[in-house]
Amino acid sequence: MKRGFSILLFMLLLHALPARAIDFDINRISGDLTYNFDPVISETGLAAWMYYQTNDAVTAHSHIAVFFNNQRYDLTDEMATTMNASAKPSVQSNHLAFIANSMVFNSTDYNWELRESPVRDEGDVREIPALYKAYEEGGEQRLEPVFGDGQSGTNESIVAEAGMGTNAVRRHPSGISEIWTWSIDKQEVVRVTHDGRNDFGPAIWGGNVIWQKAKGWPFGWEMMMTRGGEMNQLTTNYYYDMGGKISGSRAVWYGWDGYDYEIFTLDFASGAISQLTSNRFDDVAPVLWEDTIVWEGYPAVEADIYMWRDGAITKISTSVDDDLYPRIWQDKIVWQGFDGDDYEIYLYDINKGGEPIKLTSNKHDDTNPEIHDNLVVWMGYQDNLDSEVFYLDVSSVNVADIKPVQLTNNDEDDREVKTGARQIIWVADIEGQPHIMLAKPK
Repeated sequence: MKRGFSILLFMLLLHALPARAIDFDINRISGDLTYNFDPVISETGLAAWMYYQTNDAVTAHSHIAVFFNNQRYDLTDEMATTMNASAKPSVQSNHLAFIANSMVFNSTDYNWELRESPVRDEGDVREIPALYKAYEEGGEQRLEPVFGDGQSGTNESIVAEAGMGTNAVRRHPSGISEIWTWSIDKQEVVRVTHDGRNDFGPAIWGGNVIWQKAKGWPFGWEMMMTRGGEMNQLTTNYYYDMGGKISGSRAVWYGWDGYDYEIFTLDFASGAISQLTSNRFDDVAPVLWEDTIVWEGYPAVEADIYMWRDGAITKISTSVDDDLYPRIWQDKIVWQGFDGDDYEIYLYDINKGGEPIKLTSNKHDDTNPEIHDNLVVWMGYQDNLDSEVFYLDVSSVNVADIKPVQLTNNDEDDREVKTGARQIIWVADIEGQPHIMLAKPK
């Protein structure tokens, strides 16, 4: 009996112990003279971020840096004649996607034509068609949109020389921001889009990329995707489709349906696009892990967290206040929720169900959680002045009894925290200069 009691007492004490701090090596991986933002890291440890050489808004040109095998590579620094304003990196496994303005202008840059939108329900009102008038200026080809029927404004002889069929009906080009990709395997920057339209918000999974393409005001965005090397236009409407994500064999985004924002998904296996929500309130910011999708819904003034799984929608947050910024990894979902005093971090275990678990309980805001490999990271305003990096290993079944660990403790902001490969990456303001920090388990 005495031995059994001792074992029981040991188990109870073990259950009450806080999580042990992980022994991290923390290093600055950004350059000495650069200003750095938007860090991301994949499940293989591929890290990327955007940086400026100078903080002068007039002369600053942003670039993309990558870090792998303990080495930093300034990926786009020597491509000034090809691109500028590189930004918004997205990584998965050994793959990277980002946006950058193309500095190359020639006939081969226009190889994609958006499908026409259907006639609106309220009448036969179509988007304004536009043709290009081609001409040369300073030895370079220029394209000028011509409205109306456009026929009298086009110059077919110059068009023929330029090799472009500008007689085709096309809408007004919207800009020069394009999608680019890179991978550790090939280590070659590849331009994906070539149509003189602004392309934003890329997300990558393997060799597949999803993003939103601008059609020109006031005609919104269309959702685009490359899969198997082929480009696909996923939406064709007058509205705004954005926030695309991919995981495995599924894509998700949110789009305006004429009344509010709803959630849409593409199943690669069937090729079918489904509208998951249909209500009278906004559903936005979806994320997914394979066939499970979570998002923010606004049935009232405050936001709630919803989950779509096995064809059913479930509201998984239970607070009467705002629940925001959901993230998912395998069977675990995290978000920030207001508890009446400040924002705290919550976790929902899909396999267990029941009530969400409150991971933090304090008197300061905890925000922007991320999760991967059972590691939850977030920003905490521990002294209610500047943000610090916190983490929590949620691999234990007794998550509710584990105490968060504070990784940083200084007088400047530590923010934009992300995690992958059991590593933590973030932006640290060091004497007013934002740098990229990386914490790797020893």
